Amino acid sequence: MKRNTLIITLCLFAAALQAQENRVSYSRTFTKLGGSFTVGDSFTADNLGYGLTTMKYKFFDPFTPGGLYFGFCGTDIHHTVGGVTIDDVKPVSIGWRKEALGPFGFDLGLSPVLGSRIIGDTIFGNLYLGIKPMIGTYFAVNGNIDIELAYEPVINLFNFGGSDVRNETYHDLTLYVVLKKFSLIKKLGWNATVPQEGAEGNP
Repeated sequence: MKRNTLIITLCLFAAALQAQENRVSYSRTFTKLGGSFTVGDSFTADNLGYGLTTMKYKFFDPFTPGGLYFGFCGTDIHHTVGGVTIDDVKPVSIGWRKEALGPFGFDLGLSPVLGSRIIGDTIFGNLYLGIKPMIGTYFAVNGNIDIELAYEPVINLFNFGGSDVRNETYHDLTLYVVLKKFSLIKKLGWNATVPQEGAEGNP
C-alpha cells in the first residue's frame, strides 16, 4: 500500500512539474568554423603547420547579443605541425564576446585541452593536459555571419605517461567564419501534430 501511495505521489508531482514547465524559451548560439596557421614550440621553417577546428557555443543570457557564453566538445581536425599530428579536444570552453565599435567586436575565452601527439603510427604521451586562452577580434558581416581572427596558444601543463615529443605547446592563429542563430524554442505535447508545408490553408 505504501509503495502504491509513493508511486501515485511521484506521478502527481511529475504532472505538476510538467504543467508548470515553460513551453516557450529562447536560445542564442553561434558556431565557429576555422582554419588555423600553427607555429610549434620553435619558430622554424620546418615546425609550422595548419589545422581545422569547429565548436558550438551558447550564451548564458539569450536576450542580449553579447556577454558570457559556454561550449562543449570543440575538435581539431587534421591538425599537423612539423610532422607531428596534434590530436586535441576542448571538452568545455567559457568566454565573453561583444560588439564594441560598430560592427567590430572582441572575443575572449579559455578552455582546458586534452589530447596526444602522433608521429606516423606512434602515439606519444597517453594524455596531454593543457590550457588554451583565446583572444580574438571580429567583424559582423550581418545578423547571421561574423568573420573573426583569433590568437590561441596552447600551453601544455603535464602529460599522463608515455614518451615526450615536440610541439606539446604550440600557437594557433585562426581565421573563423562564425554562424549566429537566435531561436525561439516551443515545446509541444507528445501527440501534437505539425502542419505540413504545402497543405491546404498553409503556406
